Amino acid sequence: MDVLSWNCHGIGLDSKLFALKGLISKTRPSIPFLSETKIHDMDDFYRLARGLSDFGFSHSEEVLSEGRFGGLGLFWGDNVKVRVCLKSAIRELSDQYVLPWALVGDFNEILHAGEKQDGQRRRESQMRGFREVVDYANLIDLGFVRTKFTWSNKHTKIRLDCALVTATWSDIFPHSKVNILPPSLSDHSPIVLQISTRSIVQKNNVHCFRFESFWLQHPECDQVVQSEWQSPFGGLPMFNVSQKIKSTCFSLDLWQRTTFRDRQERILEVRNHLAIILDSPLSSSLAEENESLILRLQQLTSEHDIHTFLWRNIHTAPFLGMILWALFLGIIISAPYLHAAPFLGIVIWAPFSGITYTRPLFWA
Repeated sequence: MDVLSWNCHGIGLDSKLFALKGLISKTRPSIPFLSETKIHDMDDFYRLARGLSDFGFSHSEEVLSEGRFGGLGLFWGDNVKVRVCLKSAIRELSDQYVLPWALVGDFNEILHAGEKQDGQRRRESQMRGFREVVDYANLIDLGFVRTKFTWSNKHTKIRLDCALVTATWSDIFPHSKVNILPPSLSDHSPIVLQISTRSIVQKNNVHCFRFESFWLQHPECDQVVQSEWQSPFGGLPMFNVSQKIKSTCFSLDLWQRTTFRDRQERILEVRNHLAIILDSPLSSSLAEENESLILRLQQLTSEHDIHTFLWRNIHTAPFLGMILWALFLGIIISAPYLHAAPFLGIVIWAPFSGITYTRPLFWA
């Protein structure tokens, strides 16, 4: 089971949602968790939840932002049990619950000076407060895979996002690990907590067909559909329709891989380059290159609309809409950053029976 955690620094732009769906497609988490969504209107959150329901996340829980700050979103499917917990501090959670548990998200603080590179020196009093809370709850830092830092600007790099677990949780899931992913349209890198009792084997990518509305903007799309739909198939009428649908989907999938794969590869190339810069010593030239790459990534992710099924845009292409419709039938913690330094994350209990979504939760 994997948990994707990302301080997205606002999810309202189409390009951000496109990037999020790309992350989900790549990592295939059981639970995506977003902090700093900056969503203050329930209608906007419902639109986000509907967009992610395409991936099987039929349930969600939100904390709306206060103005332009904060906001949380948690999403899960029917195979995951989630309950809301109204605890306000890690100390309180530690005092009340004896079950093994883990914390995942943006802690907005570091444990020691080695988790920050360059920039103004972190005050010892700030780090001491965080360490005292971690020691009080007997939490263990799971560490990281790949790069070290999860947040950066022109002057410094910091590891703010991580996973902390109790010793008993670590005993139950001894092979769990935290992957820090390449940056993606936010100053925070996404992280993935892989929860496992056994050695983790690299997953094989499983491809499934999903129609995307921006295909309609390409002049060849209609030709592919018309060609396949006019192909003759024998048998009963409904069998004929079923075979045409399958053939059309297969041809569309083959066509889109050839037509749009180059763009996906360029996005991945830019993100990998950003990850290399994040792991390199700071310099003015690298800072400029980082800004240039971020702009390039924004351009690539905004070239097309975000993923959406065509039945939401049937009026633009009734022919394709009819085919797809036939196929379809066959913890916020939205308070401003206080001196208490809010932890933007979730609590995971073990033996694993679900996720506890805390709202709000402060580490102090």
